[in-house]
Amino acid sequence: MTGTRRFAGVLQPWTDIWSRSGWRVQTHCKTGLGRAVDPFGGVAMTGPAEACVAHAARRARPARCRRAVVVLHGLGHHPGGMARMAVALADSGWAVANIGYASLRQSLEHHARAASRVAAALAEDGAAEIAFVGHSLGGLVARAAMARAAEDGWRPGRLVLIGSPARGASIAEVAARVAAYRALTGSCGQTVTPAGAASVPLPDCRGMAVIAGGTGGRGFNPLLPGDNDGIVTVEETRLPGWEDAFTRVRALHTPLAASPGAVISALSFLESGRMAA
Repeated sequence: MTGTRRFAGVLQPWTDIWSRSGWRVQTHCKTGLGRAVDPFGGVAMTGPAEACVAHAARRARPARCRRAVVVLHGLGHHPGGMARMAVALADSGWAVANIGYASLRQSLEHHARAASRVAAALAEDGAAEIAFVGHSLGGLVARAAMARAAEDGWRPGRLVLIGSPARGASIAEVAARVAAYRALTGSCGQTVTPAGAASVPLPDCRGMAVIAGGTGGRGFNPLLPGDNDGIVTVEETRLPGWEDAFTRVRALHTPLAASPGAVISALSFLESGRMAA
């Protein structure tokens, strides 16, 4: 693995704002410049974002999708970490937008607007409603994006939160006292604290499922209270009174979304509203 690939999430300056049939349109976190990216990863055009959207829309094959899902990675990561989930969903007939976003460089509100715009594009392509699957910070972004659905003109489907600090992570609260953490993670590093997570809206969606990582016992990290995935405790993932389904998978936080248990459970919930037995 090269150094660039290893730190792809840290170096990621681009946020996806539009997606169809493998084509993506992204904007740069500092310049606002847009670029259209083809299904092979080639940059087909750079310029104003709206011009790039028009360029990509003319070239992307209309998916005419019946059902669609937006997949979101976590803090400091990149879409590659969600690739196994995205492939499983696509193989099951979902139109999938596995989007990237500059998680360390812009606010949760900015990422939520971008993700909601991606959902709106999928709706324009024929999807009656848009589901979301979010890992860690991506789950909080998904919540905020789905809360914008009525404003942006699309209908929210089901929501799956994977290792997401729904109530904030105590480990992030401790880390937020360190200047280096604050400098590296920006405002999203504050969003995953208990105070930050409390401000993230809960959307009116068809149903919400929580997939937590843990051991079923003392957890992977003995310094955290109760069962945990090494970073987020099981209790921190839970939203009593809001979640429709819950399961625990034996996996650490970072690879949790790629674990077979999480993939099977997410797909089952999106398909039926229930977790796999």
